[in-house]
Amino acid sequence: MSDTFNLDVWINEARREPFRFEVSGRTFALVPAGELDKSILKSVNVSAPSPEDIESLLTAGLGDQWARFDELPLPLAALGELFRQWQNHEGAPVGESPASADS
Repeated sequence: MSDTFNLDVWINEARREPFRFEVSGRTFALVPAGELDKSILKSVNVSAPSPEDIESLLTAGLGDQWARFDELPLPLAALGELFRQWQNHEGAPVGESPASADS
């Protein structure tokens, strides 16, 4: 019996469903935030994201759909709500695990 934690197994078993949303008659899918590459942590503040951080996270989450999404005119409040709904879909704010203790 091995005491070694197998992160590969955890990654494969932890996959979640994408967050699907519609805007201007088009359907998009954001990958589960937990599946974003860890390199995003070098460029965004996930615990208190700025508008630029939210855009970076949405860009990463939409991947090759970003260009199609970015061409749509949307108010800033709509981007904030999209981000909140994506967080709700994840069950916890981006950057905070469900096991985090309340202060």
